[in-house]
Amino acid sequence: MPAENATMVNGDSNEESPQDEGESLIIPIQSSSNNDLFMEIFPEELKEIPSSTLLQVLQDEKASQETWANAGLAYMKQNLAGESSAILQAACSNASSKNGSSNPNVRLLASAGIAHLAVGNSEEDRRRAEERFTAASKEDTFFPMNWMGQGFLNFRANRLDQARFFFDTTLKQCGPVLPALLGMAAVVFCEGNYQQAQDLYGQAMKLYPSSNSTTCASMRVGFGLACYRLGQVDRAKAAFRRALELDPECVSAMVATAILSMSNIEQMGHKRERAMKLMSMAHLLDHSNAMVQNHLANHYFWKWTPLPGHVSVTKGSSVFKTSQPIPLDVGERIRIGMTLETIVQEEETENGADSENSFLMKDVWTKDSNDSLKLWKKDYDRVSALAKGAYSSTTVEAMQAESLFLLARVHHVREELENANKLYEKACKLAPDLTPARFGLAQTLLAQEDYKGSMQHLKLVVKKSATAADALALLGLLEVKAGGQAHTKEGLLHLRKAIDLDPLNPDLIVMEALALQQEKTSYPKSLERYQKAVELFEATNKVVPYELFCNIGVLCHETKMYDRALQYFSQALRVLHNQTKDKENDKPSKSKDGASRICQAANHMFWEFHLVKQVQVPPQEGSKTLQVGAEGLKSLKKGDFVRVGDSFISEILDMKEDTIELKDFFIPPPLEIAKANENQVIGDKEKGDEDTKENVQEGSGESKDSKLINFYVKRENNRLDNQQAITIAFNIARVHENNGNMLAAVELHKAIIKRVPAYVNCYLRLACIARDSGCLKECSAWLKLACTIAPGNPEVLTLVGNLHLSLCDWGPAQNVFDQLLLKRVSKVEAYSKLSMGNIFFANLDNPKTYDKNLRKAVDLYKSILAKDKANAYAANGIGTYFAEKGELFKAKEVFNRVREVSGDTIADALLNLGHIYLAQKKHAEALQMYQSYMKRTQDGTAPITTKSRADDEAEVLLYIAFAYFDWARQMELFNNAQAAPADERYQKAIQHLELALQKSKRREVVLQYNLCMTKLQAANCVLQKLTRNIRRTAKEVEDALNGLEESLPKVQEMLEWKSEGKKVLIPTSMLQDFITHCNANIDSAKSHLEEEKKREEQAKEYRDLQNSAAEAKKQELELREVMKKEEAIKQQEERDRRAAAKMRAVEDLRVGWVQEAEQTRKTKEKKERGNKERHAEDELVEEEDPTRNLFEDESSDEEEEAAAKTQENEKDTTQGKENNSPANADTTEKDLFGDSSEESDSDSDEDLLPTEKKRTANDDGEEEEKNKQPAKRQRVIDSDDDE
Repeated sequence: MPAENATMVNGDSNEESPQDEGESLIIPIQSSSNNDLFMEIFPEELKEIPSSTLLQVLQDEKASQETWANAGLAYMKQNLAGESSAILQAACSNASSKNGSSNPNVRLLASAGIAHLAVGNSEEDRRRAEERFTAASKEDTFFPMNWMGQGFLNFRANRLDQARFFFDTTLKQCGPVLPALLGMAAVVFCEGNYQQAQDLYGQAMKLYPSSNSTTCASMRVGFGLACYRLGQVDRAKAAFRRALELDPECVSAMVATAILSMSNIEQMGHKRERAMKLMSMAHLLDHSNAMVQNHLANHYFWKWTPLPGHVSVTKGSSVFKTSQPIPLDVGERIRIGMTLETIVQEEETENGADSENSFLMKDVWTKDSNDSLKLWKKDYDRVSALAKGAYSSTTVEAMQAESLFLLARVHHVREELENANKLYEKACKLAPDLTPARFGLAQTLLAQEDYKGSMQHLKLVVKKSATAADALALLGLLEVKAGGQAHTKEGLLHLRKAIDLDPLNPDLIVMEALALQQEKTSYPKSLERYQKAVELFEATNKVVPYELFCNIGVLCHETKMYDRALQYFSQALRVLHNQTKDKENDKPSKSKDGASRICQAANHMFWEFHLVKQVQVPPQEGSKTLQVGAEGLKSLKKGDFVRVGDSFISEILDMKEDTIELKDFFIPPPLEIAKANENQVIGDKEKGDEDTKENVQEGSGESKDSKLINFYVKRENNRLDNQQAITIAFNIARVHENNGNMLAAVELHKAIIKRVPAYVNCYLRLACIARDSGCLKECSAWLKLACTIAPGNPEVLTLVGNLHLSLCDWGPAQNVFDQLLLKRVSKVEAYSKLSMGNIFFANLDNPKTYDKNLRKAVDLYKSILAKDKANAYAANGIGTYFAEKGELFKAKEVFNRVREVSGDTIADALLNLGHIYLAQKKHAEALQMYQSYMKRTQDGTAPITTKSRADDEAEVLLYIAFAYFDWARQMELFNNAQAAPADERYQKAIQHLELALQKSKRREVVLQYNLCMTKLQAANCVLQKLTRNIRRTAKEVEDALNGLEESLPKVQEMLEWKSEGKKVLIPTSMLQDFITHCNANIDSAKSHLEEEKKREEQAKEYRDLQNSAAEAKKQELELREVMKKEEAIKQQEERDRRAAAKMRAVEDLRVGWVQEAEQTRKTKEKKERGNKERHAEDELVEEEDPTRNLFEDESSDEEEEAAAKTQENEKDTTQGKENNSPANADTTEKDLFGDSSEESDSDSDEDLLPTEKKRTANDDGEEEEKNKQPAKRQRVIDSDDDE
């Protein structure tokens, strides 16, 4: 922006300007004899005069170089840079040094160079300008105009240092001339020194306030840009407004004002229209302004353009009709009303798009029908035209990159990904920091499955813009998909950052769930995130995409939550049905009838009960026949499932005339009959049919013959007619398979094939179900159909090869996998090589081809690992090679490594490790591995290696039995008491062999022989227990004998088969040896059994004697115990009696204390009354003769002595009580509650009698002591009275 403003300013210096803006152009007329004649052209007339005309005039009049330069300047002032360049170019061509001094010639050359720069910024224009400036420098190196021109030239070429040099030289030599000031301001602005640029623009405005309007406006635009960069937005807005006031046609000011108006989000709606008007006006004024064109292109990219007329839409339909012809192309984005944005699709007459005003859209109109909606569309053609114009109008790479980005975005939205990718890539090369273009490039690369390239560009986007939530989420998803612990951790971190930036965006939550879904260990977390996304969709009242429910269902299926998986798949079907339903959706399916009917209860989401009519209830309860009428039979057929009422469901077995025979007995529910009759009466009232109403009312009384009830038939709905529902139905069938509901699964697979015959996966699943059920012929038939439908399909051929492998048909299997290897299909190449290696490894029986087959097998395994080092199955094959070579340590290391890398998901590694441990005589570890593999086989996670899973289980049971057998043989080597566990392990081996025989579906002679041999060894072990000092029982010997007797005829039968020429894989010598040893052991076992029985009888007699003695001793002990208990009871009774006597004594003592206290109280009261009477008498005596005792000294002294003695006696009495009372209390308590010592226990009732007497004496003594003091007081009183 500053550069273009600087070049549009008058290129003349302040000293050389010959005329101002308002002055006219003077051309002297040289052809006239009068030298005073001249031609005057006013400025407003220049726009009407073609440059060619003026050029011819100047040539005819032989104008001076100064006049030529003035003519070019006049055109330049009128913004006619092209005309100015043409005049100056011609002047330079006609210039001659003899016609003037060198100065005008230099000015002419410099002006011509500046004019070339003003014309455009192309390489050709810059080259011509550089030639003129070079020529001018040769004429005069120090000409200021030439310096400024070279400064502008270097500025245009982005050579800022050289531009700064020329502008700085001009300012130093000529002072602050306007062009140099503006040029220097533009240079420092581009260098990022916005403060200095602001100062320079301000200086220019102060020094040249009266310049022409264009120049003043340009100065203020530059000043406003500097203010904006410094954060002074208000000053910038004021500068742009002032620029528009000075020059209403200043395009730069218009653009800047519009951009600042749109930058305020709060006022976006209010000022957006005015801002876009300014942009449009700027575009009208300057069609070559790239910035304006880019902004307009971006505006029209998002703007919906209204189309003439109205459209009518119907609820549930994907067809809309316009009120007048409108040109719409397939693939165009449209908007109906203010809500539905969709894409125009190709017309299909069967959907109603049969007229020129009818169109088919991608989505379905879900709201109410409307016939007055407005139609809008995106004008992408206009966007492309503006972006192309902007690209060709500028040489600034940043603007060109923005134009390319806009063009690429148009191609992107039109799904023209190849063109979009090229344009995005070119934009990124021109402007590496243009993050939107780089993000678009990453998206197109992702669509082309170039995940690595997309990740690289997304990393650059995130590095440049750390808050780009979409880029963070997409990068995180790709990093998780790339695999590896480091990538996964980094990817989840990016996703978490994106969600933190926009926590309410459900799409980001879905992307995180998709990332977590890549690892099986993260399935629970992925389920949680999916459910969170569903909650966000529902919280914002958005429709949850059916794909989301599908993903949740798949995760529930993988985590074995089959019921929840069916719920989510059903919900996905409902959402898809609601999105695509129309008037036909409520009708039954139009699919052809046949074997593909869906009627299983587990597939309830694909069928519905449709009302046929109301039928009469059978007159007899428990009837299997139902009268439906001739019309009802038309819509029925044998095998249909029907429903009578709301609960009874049965199948039609036969149809005769107007009745049907049901499979089950029908008992009509009373409530449903009453409800049906009520509905019938209401319906008849509405119809006004009085006769029918009377009949129904009569029938609802006593007779059951006329009771009516609704009759329904089960029919498929049309959900499977939607192609998008086929995948959901296939997933539901897979859930049925894992849930053990094979009938429902087969029914769905066949229904899918009926509708989509090319759906190969259903053929493969049906083949697998038949194989697992043991129906190999049916499996082969399905595979043949699959090969017919999809010849050469790698998955089909793989399954065919696996079928041959399970049947041990090595030749056909090898041919199939050879065919796959020749096709070089990358998806199945590794699997084919692995299968070929397994085929060679399974054919090591022939000694001639042993080395060859073993080498081929290991070479195939190594070739797989060379391309994929993480292929655990190939590594497992390498481990089997080491085991076959006898390198058990290496084999064990390989198998353990396979378990670690695969997360213990390869069951074969467990089986192979069991073999290794067994070979190393580590039987406990071997059994642990075998049992773990057995669990995998039973729950279906281990692959089927034989004809059926039952045979696989039988084979594993054989391995376990042999491990127990070998362990028992090893224990027998001790030949002493340490061999005791051997018998138990033989029994374990026998149990597993018997179980293997039950599991195996074919008669196994070898398995029977192994069982017989194990019983023989077990019997031998039992017979040798005595010699090994191990206890045994007659039952054990009897069981051993029974086992031998059961085994002998079986082996003899095998020997007979062998002699008859039948195929028995056991050598005759082994069978004969077994019979010999078995007969010998039977004889020995019989004798041992007799001895053991005798020994047990003797032991039983001895045990009986011991039991009798023990019983007698027990009775004696019980008698002693009874006597001891009786003695204890007596002692307890004696202690209770003594305690009762002591309690009685305590009660007596308490009563005595109470009586004593009462007597003491009475005595005290009596004394107090006596003292009061005596004092009263003394007072009376004193009143009669106050001087009576005035001289009686002796009597008073006697009274004082008596009082002192009385006090001493009271004191002694009190101390005596304090000293005697605790002792007496302690003694009494000891007597009453003393410890239960032998002395206390030996006391008798006679001992208590003296105690009572003593206690009575003590009581009397205490009473006397207590009465001493009152007695003394009484005596004193008495003496006083006597006196």
